[in-house]
Amino acid sequence: MGREDPWLARIEDTQGRVHGAGTMLDGEYVLTCAHVVEEAIGAVRGADREVRVRIAGRPDEAHPATVVESCWQPPLPDQRGDVAILALRSVVPGAPRARIRRTWQHDEIVRIFGFPAGTDNGQLARAKIASYDFTGERVQLDAVLEQRVDRGFSGAAALAASGEILGVIAVVRAPLAESSWMIAVRTLYKYASAVLDGHLASRPSQVAPSDWSSPRVPEVLDDPVQLALTRHLVGWLASGGPGGVCAIGGGGAVALTSRLVGLTVPGYRRAAPDETVTGAPPGTVPQLGEVDAAVDATGRTTEQVAEQLAESLSLLTDRVTDELFHQLEELGSPIVVVVNAVDLAADPGELYYRLLEPIAARAPSIGVRLLLAYHGDPPRYVRSAVAASLGRPAATAPPGGQRGGGHGGATRFGQRLERLDRLAEEVEAAERDARVCRDHVAPRILGTPPPQVAGAAALAVRLRVLRDTQHHDGAGPANAGSALRGRLLGELHACEEAAARLLARARRLHAACTALLARRDRARGRLDAYRSEAAGRGLIEELGEPYEAARRLLYSGECDLPLAELRVEEYHQAVRRVIDGRQA
Repeated sequence: MGREDPWLARIEDTQGRVHGAGTMLDGEYVLTCAHVVEEAIGAVRGADREVRVRIAGRPDEAHPATVVESCWQPPLPDQRGDVAILALRSVVPGAPRARIRRTWQHDEIVRIFGFPAGTDNGQLARAKIASYDFTGERVQLDAVLEQRVDRGFSGAAALAASGEILGVIAVVRAPLAESSWMIAVRTLYKYASAVLDGHLASRPSQVAPSDWSSPRVPEVLDDPVQLALTRHLVGWLASGGPGGVCAIGGGGAVALTSRLVGLTVPGYRRAAPDETVTGAPPGTVPQLGEVDAAVDATGRTTEQVAEQLAESLSLLTDRVTDELFHQLEELGSPIVVVVNAVDLAADPGELYYRLLEPIAARAPSIGVRLLLAYHGDPPRYVRSAVAASLGRPAATAPPGGQRGGGHGGATRFGQRLERLDRLAEEVEAAERDARVCRDHVAPRILGTPPPQVAGAAALAVRLRVLRDTQHHDGAGPANAGSALRGRLLGELHACEEAAARLLARARRLHAACTALLARRDRARGRLDAYRSEAAGRGLIEELGEPYEAARRLLYSGECDLPLAELRVEEYHQAVRRVIDGRQA
C-alpha cells in the first residue's frame, strides 16, 4: 500500500476468527461495515459486545473495540445503511490521520485490501468506479484485473491513488463477480458525521463555523412562501435524477440559503439552537453532507469563487475558472453546488457568464444541482432559472385576469394550476429532447446553437411553492385576503408566462439543431448525386481531389457546413465543366 494510505485493519471476533476488513481513521477510530461487526459479535455466544481489531504490520496485537453509537447504522432495506465506526479501548500511537474525499471521477481506479476466504493475511484488488446505484447510497465498482473484489472484502476502504478514502466495500454479488458496491462517502457522512467530519480532505463550505450566525426559525421561515420554498429546495437538492439550476432572490433568500447550507455541516448544526433542527417545520432540515460545495460570493472575484468551489470538490487545475464545468462533467453525479450572494460578487455579470452559466447550461446532463441566491431580485439573464423572487411586493393579477373570489374563483384557480402542471411536464420533456438533440449535433456541426440554461427544475419548484402557499392555513385564492389573493394570482400568471416561454425556447433549439442535420444531409445527398453523374462519365479518378475535399468536411467531426456546401458546389461545377468540355 502507499505511503499516504491509512492503516489497514482486520475485524475479528473474540475468538480470533476473521469477519472482514476496516480502516484506521486515526489512532482511536476504525471505519467498517455494520454487518461485519454484527457477524463478529454474533459469532460468539454471551453478552460481550466487543470485537477485536488487528492492524497491518502489528499482527500480534488484538485491540478490543466497541461501536460508537452515534456512528452506527445497521443494514437497511434496498441495500442502504450498513455503516459502523469502532472505538478502540486504547489509542494506538503513530497512526496517520485518514483523509476522506467526497467526490470521485468516472472510471477512477481504486485499491481495496480485504480478507477473502483462505487469505487471513489479506489480498489486494483493484476496481474501476462506475456509477451510483438506484438508491444513491452505493457506488458500483467494476473489476479491472483478474483479482476480483470478493467475499471477505466487506468493510475495506476503496482508496484513491493518493490514499484518500472514496468509500467502503459493502456488497459483493457473487464469488468472482465482475461488479461490487461500495458505500459512498456522502452515505458514510450521513450516518457517521460525528467522527468523519474531522477527516474530510476538503470542506464543502470554506466558512468557519465561528463565522456563521445561528439562524432562528422565525427569522427565516416565518413567511409561508419562504417556508414552502425551503421545503422544496431541500427536497430538490436531495432528489435523484437529472440535475438543474434554481435561482432565488430578494427578501430572505440569502439568509434562507445560508441556513440551508449551514445545516448540512455538523459543526454548524451543533452550534445552532435546538429549535433550529428539532423544532423546525417538517421537510426544512437537509441531510448532513447534502451540499458538496458552497461559497458566499460577497466581494470575491470570479477566480476566487472558482478556486473555492474547486477546492471543496477536490479538483485540481491551473485554469479552474475556464475548466471547472469540464471537470464537473467527469465527477460522479449527483453533485450539489451552492453560490450565495451572487449579486454581491466583485463582478456579478462576469461571475455568471464566465463561470456559472457554463455549469448551469450543462447541469441536467452532468447531474449537477446548482442553487444561486441573490440579495436582490435575480437579474433578467437568469430568469429562465428563477424558482422564487422573495423581494417583490405582493404581485397583482394581470389586467383582465381572474379577480373574483368565491368557490368559482377557487375552481378556476385550481384548473389553471392543473393545466400548468401538465405544461411543466411538457417543458421538462421538450428541454430534455432539445438537450439530447443538441448534444448529438454539436460534435458534428460547427455553429450549433449554445446550450440553454434549462428551466424545468426551477419551474417545478416554483409551482410546488405556489401550490403550498395556496393551501397555507387553508387560504386559497377564494378566501384569502386581497394581498395574498393578488400574490397568488400574479404568481400563477407569471408561472404560465414562464412555462410558455421555456417551452417555445426548447422547441426552437430542437428545430434549429434538426435543421442543421437536415441541411448537412442534403449536402451529402447532392454530393452523392454529383459523384454518380461523374461515375457515369468515367470521371471518378480525374475529379477525385475536389470530391474528397467536400467529403472530408461533410463526414468529419465539427463540420463547417457553409464551407462544406461551397466545396460540394465546386465539385459540381468541376463535373459540369469536364462534361460540357467533352461535348463541345
